[in-house]
Formats: sequence, C-alpha cells, structure tokens
Amino acid sequence: MKFSADTTPDAHSGCRPLAGKGFGTIFFGLFFLMGMLFTVFILGEALRQLAPWWWPETDCTILSSGVGDTGNDQHPYRALVPYSYEINGRIYESDRVFRSDGGTPSFDRARDRAGRYPTGSTSTCRVDPENPALSVLEPRIPWIALAVFFPLIFVVIGAIGLLATWRRTPGHDEGETESISQTAGRGRGSRFAIGLGILFMAVGGVLFIYLFMLPMVKLVQAASWSPISCTVERSTVRSWSTDDGTSYRADVLYEYEAAGRSWRSNRISFFPLVSNGHDGARAITSLYRSGTPTTCWVDPHHPSTSVLERSFRPWYLMGLIPLVFFFAGAAVTRWGLKQLHERAVTARPAPELEVDIEGPLVLEPQLGPVGKLFGMIFFALFWNGIVSVFVFQAFKAWQSGHPDWFLNIFLVPFVLVGLLVVVFAGSFALALANPRPHLTMQKANPCLGDELRIDWRFSGRASRIRHLRIILEGREEATYRRGTDTVTDREVFSTFSLVDTDWDWEIPRGTAALTIPDDTMHSFEAPNNKILWEIKVEGEITRWPDVEQNFPITIKPLRIEDL
Repeated sequence: MKFSADTTPDAHSGCRPLAGKGFGTIFFGLFFLMGMLFTVFILGEALRQLAPWWWPETDCTILSSGVGDTGNDQHPYRALVPYSYEINGRIYESDRVFRSDGGTPSFDRARDRAGRYPTGSTSTCRVDPENPALSVLEPRIPWIALAVFFPLIFVVIGAIGLLATWRRTPGHDEGETESISQTAGRGRGSRFAIGLGILFMAVGGVLFIYLFMLPMVKLVQAASWSPISCTVERSTVRSWSTDDGTSYRADVLYEYEAAGRSWRSNRISFFPLVSNGHDGARAITSLYRSGTPTTCWVDPHHPSTSVLERSFRPWYLMGLIPLVFFFAGAAVTRWGLKQLHERAVTARPAPELEVDIEGPLVLEPQLGPVGKLFGMIFFALFWNGIVSVFVFQAFKAWQSGHPDWFLNIFLVPFVLVGLLVVVFAGSFALALANPRPHLTMQKANPCLGDELRIDWRFSGRASRIRHLRIILEGREEATYRRGTDTVTDREVFSTFSLVDTDWDWEIPRGTAALTIPDDTMHSFEAPNNKILWEIKVEGEITRWPDVEQNFPITIKPLRIEDL
C-alpha cells in the first residue's frame, strides 16, 4: 500500500501524544497529590479538634489556675489549669483546656483563659468515652479548617490539568488531547479565575482587617488610656526556627497595679505579628530591661488590658500588604467576568435584521449626578477613613510635644488626595441642583448617512446656563495585552457639533440636526474592540459646577440600498 507525502504516518507520531500525556500527568499529578495530601492533613486535624463537641460532659474540680511555660519560644505561654474528675468510680486528672493547645505568644490570652477557671471552683469537662484519661475543659471551633482552601487550589489546578491531558476533544483523532486553554475556552478557566479571585479577595480582606484595621482601632482607643507605673519582670529575646531561617521576638513581661490588684502582661504594641527581627528584638529588650520601672498604658474600663507603646510605628504599615492580594483578586475576578461576558457575546447567534423604528426615542444618560455623587462619597469614606487613623495619631503626637516627623511627611500626599476627593464629592453634591438635560432622538435607529435630529430641554433653572454645547462624539476602544497587563486604549475619532450657543432664549429647549457622514464608522462591539457613539451635553454655569451629561446612542451601518 502506498501513501502520499501528506498522509504517510510518522514513525514517531504515536510517541508524541504519549510523551505529552506522560509529562502532563506527572506535572499536574504532583499538583493534585500534594494538594490532596495537605487537604487530608488539615481536614484530619480539624476533625480531631471537632471531636470533643460530641464527648459526654462530666463535673470536674479545678485544682489550680495560672499561666504555665511551654518551653517553646514561639508559643511560650499556656493556660495551666489542672483539674480532676471521676469516671466509673476512678479519679482522673488532666490540665487540657483545649484538645490542641500548643501555647500562645500572648501572656494576656493565656491569663484570660486560666482566669475563667478559679482555683477550687467546679466546672464541666468533656471526656473521651473510649479513653477516659483524655478530657478537655472546652471544645474548640476548628478554625484550621479554613486553611483547606489553599491546598484545594492545587487540587483544582491538578484536576483540571489531568482532565485536559487525558480527555479527547470531540472531532479529533484519538491521539489528540484537549489543552487547558481549550477547556478554559468553554468558560471553565474563567469560572475558575473568578473563584480564585474571590478567594484572594476574601483572604486579603480578612488579613487587612486583622493586621491593619483592628490595630489602628486599638491605637485610637488607647489614646484615652491611663498611664500607670509598672515594673519589667523579665525581658528576653525569644527565637525559633522557621523555613526561612531563625525568627526573633522581644518578650517583655511586666507587672502593674490597677483596680486594687496586681496584673501581668507582655503586650508591647498592638501589631499582631510576633517576629521583630534580631536587631529589633535586641533594641526593645535594651529599652525595657529586667527589673527597671517604666510606664504602661491601661484601659480604665478593663484594667487587665494594657500596652507598653501606644504610638504609631512604621511597622504598622506592613498591615497594608494584604491589600495587594485583595486588589490582585479583584483584578482576576474582573478579568474572569469579562472573559465570560465576551464569550457570551461571541457565542450569541447573529440577530435577525431589526426593523427600523421610525418613532422618537428618549435617551437615557450614561451616569446621572446621583450615581456620580454616591460613587465619590464611597471612595471618599474609604480613603479618608483609613487616612484619618494616621492623622489622629500624628495629632496626638503633636499634642504630647513629640511629633513624629516620619509619619507627618508620609501622610502629606495621602491627606492631599483625601482633600481633593472631598472637593470632588462636594462638587458633585452641588451639581445635584443643576438643571437636568432631557434628549429625544427623532429617529431611534439612525444609519450612516441619515439625518440625526434631536430635541432637548432642561428641567430646573435653565437660565443659570451661560453657554450650551451639544456634540456628537465617536470613540474607539481597543483592549490588548501588554506583557502581563490588559490595557484598554480610548481614542476619539469623530466630533460633530449639534449646538453651540450662548443665547438665553435658545438654551432651555430646542431642536438640532446634522447629517451623519457615511464615510465614518458605525457602532460596533467585539471582545477586544468597540466603536461607541454618544451625545455630550455641556452647560457652563458661572461660579458653579457645570452641567456635564453623556447619552450613549447606536448608529447603524450604511443601508444596502445606499451603497
């Protein structure tokens, strides 16, 4: 049997698909297996922490209550609450508050936990029915289960990759496999991007609140706390090994008198991250030496709550880093939604020829003054809400006679932007009192070469307008990739004047017309390119925000009979 040159089978053609499948299987299989391994580990630990919720309860007696040392520099403190209980006539003793309690870096947290169980009191503990020697004072919500979303990302990536590697594409030979881009092309990739983006937004938002917003709120609250003399009981640098090397933290345990009793705490600042770096930890312990008196700030309403430093420090700005994940997730989500929309537009069947509507069409504005105002108010509240926390700290530093010059200089551009946003919001608020334009297009579906005739009128005090311009503007928008970024360029290619007058009697209402040139471009929309037309109304008002309103319209192609 003879084969022509274009149909002769290649001796290695069967090897290529198998090699591609093998590489894809190994690559995506590692993603899937590693993700599943960590998923099983996290879920197993979550189930282990969840088990005490179903253990039977029994009475127990608290033998003592205090804070113990775990011997672990990373989490040195734990609530030490020995207690005894009786099961089937036998006395058991335990000191577990939670089933998994590896300690905490916060002396305050361990102290407060132990404080819930006074020495000699009676409480309720939960006992493992299969092992009565194992008991806990409190069942715990397994928050670790929330971490399962991270390995699940790898599981999903691996599963999609394996599916794309081994699934045959309809209409293709057996040896041909479907790529991830083809799988994503049907919308799966876009939906996965949307889910991934939402996950990043959620994680970034939660971390931003925990690392930045909550410490800022505490800084503001601490401005009214009372200064109390305290004594440094112990000042040391703790260290522990991590994947990135050795981490260091200054641990300063101090004691003070408040509300008629003695309290101990090791809270230095409100920033929740515990690692200070070796030099930073040394600097803190040098400032607070063991046995030396100092001043701490105590909440007058909750004397157990105190802090050594209540002023703003540059490291608080590290709490802004999660915003990178939040905005990255927002960008990925926006991209995924846009891809879904573009695929829907591309897959939409071609519409039948529309019948021209000869009657008039009342135009709707693109964005009214109320929408502009609310959008600007939202941005102003968001921006200035964050900046105001820092401004308050700078103000308190000035009041105390110790201004923080670094913070003051850092805040200048942010305050200026905030003031500019407030000015814009005020301008939009004043624009609500402007006369409102109303446009009616005499022919709803104008084509290239047709006459475009509009009627305009103003509701409100149109006499305040000193100059009126109404123009027809055509704009092209092109979206393309520039490196890893998606860029949209906008360029106005045609501008035609409909009205340009400063006559008082012409401004309140009137009619204008022009012939749309047949050599220009009609309205058009594709996934990456758009031709947009709109009628822009601009009214100048003396010493007041001007009238600015845009009305999108559709201009159809040249009629076949006119070609």
